[in-house]
Amino acid sequence: MPRLPAELGAKINGILLMFFLAALSLILATLYVGRLLEGGAAAINEAGAERMRTYRIAYILDQSIHDLERRDELVLEAHNVLLSFESALSLLEQGDPERPLFLPREERIHAEMRELREQWESRLRPLILNVMETRSLNERRQLIHQLDEAVRKFVPMINEIVLMIEKSNARNTDLMWIFQNALVGFALAGTLFLVYVFKFLVIRPVENLKRGMDSMAAADFEVRLSVESSDEFGDLANGFNRMADRLKGFYDTLEQRVVDKTRDVEEKNRELAVQERDIAVCTERNLLAQELHDSIAQSLAFLNIQAQMLQSSLRAGEIEAAHEELARIREGIQESYDNVRELLVHFRIKADHADFAEAVRSTLEKFEGQTGIHTTLEKQGDAMLAGVTAANTLQILHILQEALSNVRKHAGASAVTVSLRGECDGLIVTLCDDGRGFDPLRVVEEGGTHVGISIMRERAHRIGARFELNSGIGTCITLTLPSLSNATVCTHLLTC
Repeated sequence: MPRLPAELGAKINGILLMFFLAALSLILATLYVGRLLEGGAAAINEAGAERMRTYRIAYILDQSIHDLERRDELVLEAHNVLLSFESALSLLEQGDPERPLFLPREERIHAEMRELREQWESRLRPLILNVMETRSLNERRQLIHQLDEAVRKFVPMINEIVLMIEKSNARNTDLMWIFQNALVGFALAGTLFLVYVFKFLVIRPVENLKRGMDSMAAADFEVRLSVESSDEFGDLANGFNRMADRLKGFYDTLEQRVVDKTRDVEEKNRELAVQERDIAVCTERNLLAQELHDSIAQSLAFLNIQAQMLQSSLRAGEIEAAHEELARIREGIQESYDNVRELLVHFRIKADHADFAEAVRSTLEKFEGQTGIHTTLEKQGDAMLAGVTAANTLQILHILQEALSNVRKHAGASAVTVSLRGECDGLIVTLCDDGRGFDPLRVVEEGGTHVGISIMRERAHRIGARFELNSGIGTCITLTLPSLSNATVCTHLLTC
């Protein structure tokens, strides 16, 4: 193949332009030969008509000597035919591109045409004019005889011209057939050539690139493409080879990098676990400090004040008052003892029961045994309650323990009811007592809102639950955990 430009678009455009020019040349040649045939055919028709006009003139003039009454009319008709003959003869000599009509461009045809013109001007036309102008019947008969002889010599010259034009048209017809067949052959050969060229320029590079991509997809990073051209596909092949080199380098070091990354991730996970554990420990320590402040610290502050009052009473010799202060101190010590024992039980809580409801039942039984306050447990949706996680169970038990501690200390209640409702859209835990109640907005201590309530709210927040407190005649707390962890249990129950 000839050397082509480097760019693929320039190659394709060049090939298409070459085929366009070649096809255009054959088409123009075919059109040109077709025009020659059309002009030659018109010339044959006109020359044939000249032959008939010659015979017509001779015939009319011959009739004029036999039909004397119509002589002038026949002479006039012969004169009109004469004018038509001369006009057609000039048309054959000069041609008419608009019809089209013209003689073939062959010298011997034009030479024959010149000889025809000379015979017409020198011999035949003068005889015709003499016949028309002569009045003597005898002379006209002699001239008609001479005219017949001249026509017999003149018409074969026209026949010869017609035959020569027909032979020229036959050659042009053969040439037209050659051009048409050449155009068909060129179209067929051009199509095959274009198929080959496009296969060489486009299809084969694309197939090579596809095979390379398939091998790359199969993790064969050793595959390389041969660069067969300097066009865009050559650039693609070079780019593919560079990509394969880089991927091979990445793949060779991938295993070690994965090991390194895994080690880094494990290390970070350990660090996160330690951080989470430290955060959990700190959180529990803060909760412990708050609960100690809410119970033991208050009791110690009360005992300190009572001890100061006892000292003052002893100094003043007020023995009766000193006995009263001492009795209050004993009550405070007993209260502190109960608080400490309650806190010990509170921080030893573990979610080691078989299910959540049993853990709540055990907590209520211990509270009733320690305080004598009657407790009642109501349950609904046992299958849902069984799906509560151990972590949520632990926090809920801490909240209930804190609420029961407040009942013991402040409510003066005789009965406590705990309700557990497990539903598909969440868990609802309610604790209500029949005590004196209080106004949550007015129960304040040093540092702000009641610490026990703050602790319960904080533990509820840690498990994503909503904490509500209502107090009037008796007090109720409601804990709502939006969604149960055991969603598959809910789904099973709904489909049964």
